[in-house]
Amino acid sequence: MGYFKKIKYTVLTKGFGLYVNSLHYLNAKFAAQTAYTLFSVPRKGVLKDLPTFLSSSRTQDLYFNDKKIKTYEWEGSKETILLIHGWESNANRWQGVIQFLKKKNYRLIAMDAPGQGLSDGKEFNAVLYSQFINEVAKHYRPDFLIGHSLGGMTMFYYMSVYQPDFVKKIIALAAPNRFMRITDNYRNMLSLSKKSYKNFLKEFESRFQINAETFDSERFVQEINVPIGIIHDETDTIVPYKDSLEIIEKKPKIPLFSTQSLGHSLYHQKVNKQIVYFLENDENNFK
Repeated sequence: MGYFKKIKYTVLTKGFGLYVNSLHYLNAKFAAQTAYTLFSVPRKGVLKDLPTFLSSSRTQDLYFNDKKIKTYEWEGSKETILLIHGWESNANRWQGVIQFLKKKNYRLIAMDAPGQGLSDGKEFNAVLYSQFINEVAKHYRPDFLIGHSLGGMTMFYYMSVYQPDFVKKIIALAAPNRFMRITDNYRNMLSLSKKSYKNFLKEFESRFQINAETFDSERFVQEINVPIGIIHDETDTIVPYKDSLEIIEKKPKIPLFSTQSLGHSLYHQKVNKQIVYFLENDENNFK
């Protein structure tokens, strides 16, 4: 980010935080809803048209509460894999992974999250996303799940809540652990006051009946009874590597494959090879 862009970004974010803090004294509920909206509405990842790569798939629209879920399918004779992308992204981010797995003859399903890609909606959060995933999973009945970033955390949540009997293994790529760590970053970015931040968290709890302080991947994995694999880069600046270490500390049997200098995206053939090895290896470990 350039110098002047950083200044503009700081002015906008701090200015919005000042607006929310001031609004809190006039209408605390509306202030909390306003802060929630900024937090949950993606600014990137929305598609206007079908990208060239995704047009190679067979698309299908599924629905949850009248909201369209765009799905993409590539046929294969082996097991079915559902790919779950993260924040401000869409199914097109899986292009390299899909091309690799197609050669292995897996049946591949990708989907766009709420408010992302070509799916309906404006807001993105793990609870709503898990409901989208549940509809897609019930339809395609995948054997394996792979989730990236917030998609990985949502995958953990989905598995812990819905307990699908058809999923055999799951892999998380650079998944965050603590939801409160994400919201704390948001609070610091906007310089929200203590009261504004508290009401912002209450907004989540009232909408989704969740406890923000315990909405953690390390808790979700405790309720998952299928093999879990985690891949994370030690230099990840978006989701710290320590998040995966915290998850594994709570469930030490989870294997971790660590990379260096691949960043948050984890786009690399060695990652793709590890994915296949974990899925096909009866010992449920990485190479």
